[in-house]
Amino acid sequence: MIFVVGGAYQGKTGYVQENYGSEYKVLEDYHLTVRGQLEKGIDPIEEWESFYSEICETVGEDRLVITSCDLGSGLVPMEPFEREYREQVGRVNCLIAGKASQVIRVISGIGTKIK
Repeated sequence: MIFVVGGAYQGKTGYVQENYGSEYKVLEDYHLTVRGQLEKGIDPIEEWESFYSEICETVGEDRLVITSCDLGSGLVPMEPFEREYREQVGRVNCLIAGKASQVIRVISGIGTKIK
């Protein structure tokens, strides 16, 4: 699995389109999946574990690209839900990065391999 992470509107989608062809299954904006899970009262960490097993069986771990925003920089939100969302995205991103064979951070459309 390849994990592409970076700030909002930093060029993650373009980077993935340019570097990974149609033979890859691309799951974009996983941070939004986490948000939806929290809004439904679902634990994103538990969901990630079951989702990871399922997607590896169907797609294959070596042909999967996941993108997510890095929400940990900047101001801490005042609203409790937004703080929880930010924390859970960070925790899930750590789990994804731990399982990934490659982690690429994209800033201004330029990808840097960090794992």
